[in-house]
Amino acid sequence: MLGIGIDTGGTCTDAVIFDTKSREILSWAKTLTTKSDLKIGILNALRELDQELIHKAEYIALSTTLATNACVEDKGGRAKLVFMGLDPRAVTMMQGSYGLPDVREIYFLDCKPEINAALSTEPDWEKFRMDVRDKFVNYDSVALVQINPQLNGGAYERRAEEIIKEELGDMVCVRGYDLYQEVNAQRRGATALLNARLMPLVMDFFTSIEASMKEMGLDLNIYVMKSDGTVMSREYAMRRPVETLLCGPAASIRGALELTGIKDGLVVDMGGTTSDVALVRDGKPISSKGVRVGQWSTMVKGVDIDTFALGGDTGVLLKDNELILDERRVIPISILAQDHPEVIKGLEEIVRKFFSFPLTEGLYLILMKEPQDLSAYNAKEQEVIRHLKDGPLSYLQLSQRMGINHRFFNLKRLENEGIIMRSGVTPTDAMHLLGDYEAYSTEAAELGIRYLVTQTRMNEEKVARRIYDLVIERLMNNLTHIELRYQMGKDYKDEDMKTVEKFTDMIFRNYRAGTLPEYIRPRLISNSRLVGVGAPTAIFLKDTADLMETTQETSEFSKVANAVGAAAGDIVTEYTVVIRVAGEEYVMSGGDVTKVFESYVEAVEEAERIAVAKAEEKARMQTLEGVLKTTVDIDEDKFMLPAGSSVLISTKVTANVQIMI
Repeated sequence: MLGIGIDTGGTCTDAVIFDTKSREILSWAKTLTTKSDLKIGILNALRELDQELIHKAEYIALSTTLATNACVEDKGGRAKLVFMGLDPRAVTMMQGSYGLPDVREIYFLDCKPEINAALSTEPDWEKFRMDVRDKFVNYDSVALVQINPQLNGGAYERRAEEIIKEELGDMVCVRGYDLYQEVNAQRRGATALLNARLMPLVMDFFTSIEASMKEMGLDLNIYVMKSDGTVMSREYAMRRPVETLLCGPAASIRGALELTGIKDGLVVDMGGTTSDVALVRDGKPISSKGVRVGQWSTMVKGVDIDTFALGGDTGVLLKDNELILDERRVIPISILAQDHPEVIKGLEEIVRKFFSFPLTEGLYLILMKEPQDLSAYNAKEQEVIRHLKDGPLSYLQLSQRMGINHRFFNLKRLENEGIIMRSGVTPTDAMHLLGDYEAYSTEAAELGIRYLVTQTRMNEEKVARRIYDLVIERLMNNLTHIELRYQMGKDYKDEDMKTVEKFTDMIFRNYRAGTLPEYIRPRLISNSRLVGVGAPTAIFLKDTADLMETTQETSEFSKVANAVGAAAGDIVTEYTVVIRVAGEEYVMSGGDVTKVFESYVEAVEEAERIAVAKAEEKARMQTLEGVLKTTVDIDEDKFMLPAGSSVLISTKVTANVQIMI
């Protein structure tokens, strides 16, 4: 069977045609992602594939770093979080632990669910209805999360959704208990809120995919990579976009395993916006029970991937006339000028002009999309949007048109919502100047770096080499932290991480100096082979491996590993039912019901029946084709007594269903 794999990243869109029987890549393509209209980049990639083979394909599987990048860059739709039965003081105490907004931005609804409905304290639904009319109208979606939903099957979440739809029509609602059944309400709240925020991004993504397929005359089943390296149907992904949170990184890991056959090592995927790292042992990536990206701590199950802000398009900033790396992606000035040749003249003007206050955050601004409702933005934001409608403008040009100094621009909200993007010097531009990569405008890259020369008093090559060093330093520091965390089995405190950074910085300085220190030579020796995925790793990974005194490996198809991983995936679903001991009885929570049993055996049998039914239902929601392979795991949590005996506390019954595409 032939399948098409597509990966839409923050910078590039990759495509492959994959033979599932021979495990061969028959055709591949790599093009630029067009954020203003994703369909253009996807079509460009599809058109570069073998056109005879593409029409023999039976499915198309997708992966994307859009959700990952949205978390790192704090982008997404406007979503409101509603907590039912949770004390605001509990959220305040845990502020910063899960990525939740300030308590003043969360709506709290008093209630207390119980197994016996007669003992429950119902929410004040009439007050909630009035508040929905008054306070919820400016949001795209609402995330609904109640405390202890297992006690009433999430009934309060369902009733709240009914009221919202009665008052606001088609307002999108995300019910936390539908997503995950774990107890931690705050983490479930963070997961539901993030799911709601990601919905507009994923909707745009699917719209682009479908339009591209239609234009190519393709009618194929659509699957999407999940964060655990398996795939799900398009319909399922539209309801649960949070499952795509790390689908891009998961696809790269799956692709790296497919391409290299490695059994042990660190897979390093450096894209345009982020670098993703996963530890592989015995041919399988280490898994995580709750994916964490940026500020968000979620219940999404996935490959244990560490993500940090580093890529070919990481912005290079000026701070006190020193070069530093930003946390955000910007459009490389070489790419912007390739699409907009008039940018060259603007760059020449910037290089010539003296700035009392240097351009520290970028060189150009570009409009990525026009808001549907301009009234949601203030007058200055609307003015910025109007000026950028006709094409990108330099900070200098926009400053002149608006009559204010560039340092007084307030562009954060427009950037956060993806309305505009900055363009400036990046590692990609340094690659162009040094001749390691020449796909776009080398002239623009040279001009951008020449501006940095005027501020740093280094020559052009030294500026480019310094940018390379900043990338290698950040990569080395993060890989060291990751390996130490695995070795110690816990996260490090901030002060410990700073100590490690001082140590790695010392090693890096000695490496660059090319001389041995007089007294003590610090060394870092890693036992993990580095496996590179993504185009930039071919440039930066060798030095990093040398610094860590290990080896590195890449494949000729590493640059399209994400698309390979997507094409090689299969469907896997699971559902867990929990049994808790309550005195002489066993309380089983799962599905939409909670039942009490006197017999443990009967409780387990019922839990197994419900878990299998729910897991198979989730699988069939994604495809009606293929044979279901179902297994059940029973995990008993026991408290060990001094005498060697034990007492049962709870049992998790999990059904796993696999369908090969």
